[in-house]
Amino acid sequence: MNSSKDAMSVASLTQAITLLLREEIGIVRVTGEISGFTTAASGHRYFTLKDESAQIDCVMWASRTLSFRPKSGMQVVVQGRLTVYATRGKYQIDCDRMTAAGQGDLYLAFAALKEELAERGYFDPERKRDIPALPLKIGVVTSPTGAVIQDILSTLNRRSPHCQIYLCPATVQGDAAPEEIAKAIVVLQNTDADVLIVGRGGGSIEDLWAFNTLPVADAIYHSRIPIISAVGHETDFTIADFVADLRAATPTAAAELVSQCDRDTLWQQITFWESRLTRNVQLEMQNYQQRLTNLSNSYAFENFSDRLHDRAQQLDEAERDMQKSLIRHLRQSSSKLESITAHLRSLHPLSPLQRGFALLQVDDRFLSNNESLTTFDKVEIVRRSEIAQVKIEKVHDRPE
Repeated sequence: MNSSKDAMSVASLTQAITLLLREEIGIVRVTGEISGFTTAASGHRYFTLKDESAQIDCVMWASRTLSFRPKSGMQVVVQGRLTVYATRGKYQIDCDRMTAAGQGDLYLAFAALKEELAERGYFDPERKRDIPALPLKIGVVTSPTGAVIQDILSTLNRRSPHCQIYLCPATVQGDAAPEEIAKAIVVLQNTDADVLIVGRGGGSIEDLWAFNTLPVADAIYHSRIPIISAVGHETDFTIADFVADLRAATPTAAAELVSQCDRDTLWQQITFWESRLTRNVQLEMQNYQQRLTNLSNSYAFENFSDRLHDRAQQLDEAERDMQKSLIRHLRQSSSKLESITAHLRSLHPLSPLQRGFALLQVDDRFLSNNESLTTFDKVEIVRRSEIAQVKIEKVHDRPE
């Protein structure tokens, strides 16, 4: 027996193993930790996937896209086919897809809910409402602590200090967050708010997940008040963004959207409509006067001068009544404008100084009610016409 004649070549054996792996095992999904991740000049990626007791080589060709940047030590889930690298005689996973471990399921859940709500019409443009051009009462659903609420309040106080703000606090991250956010939206339905801002700061998909849930989507969809979704950063998109009437890139951008009309713009609008109303009344009066003149000069009414005189007198009386009504309307508008102006002045941060109050200041900023004097050595007392520099020696809690 000639043993060399019956023997297989190494290449043939490797090819047989490759076919066996493809046919018997097929596509696999494997989770593990990346080790030795490298990207060749060609763009192909090579790495080892390992766990506590084993490891396997992996390759992902440059033509296959990634939604994140892998690195050694990262837990991932890969999907692909088992193959054999003939040159070294080692089997490896030819990866078609890779996701960060723990995110793959979330992305699938996100896509499934998005598809379901789209079929139910939650995202239809026809149902979305316009945001009021001049909202005076604004509801906010977010965490009561952190930078987001401070950014929203500071933007609104600077651009539209005349607005009234309803803050309904809610946890925006964690297992309890979806129900708290949805409940806060429902609570604000019982107010006279003109628009709602619902949002939080940026983060990972896990951090923003509360806004990818059905309870929050339902609460936004059934809201009778227009809602602006302001979740995360400009590149972050959630289910809440698609359901809301309008998406803002950031919470600060949402506050800017609802505060586009300041006091000067409001005054210009009132002046414009006052002028337009006066002009329309004048034109209408001229039109009636011309019609009356035409009728009185017509042949058909030559014998009805007395009746025309009566109509003329009635017209004069109507003109006087209209002028009185216009004057009364203008006075009411002027009184309302004075009231709004007085209210705006009262909201100015320094207005309490006119009544004898004082503000505490450190390093060119005013102290809030939540800051204790025990953390400072020196403060400035700002009054209407003077500033006193004082040194803190002792602080007592004021009894309730």
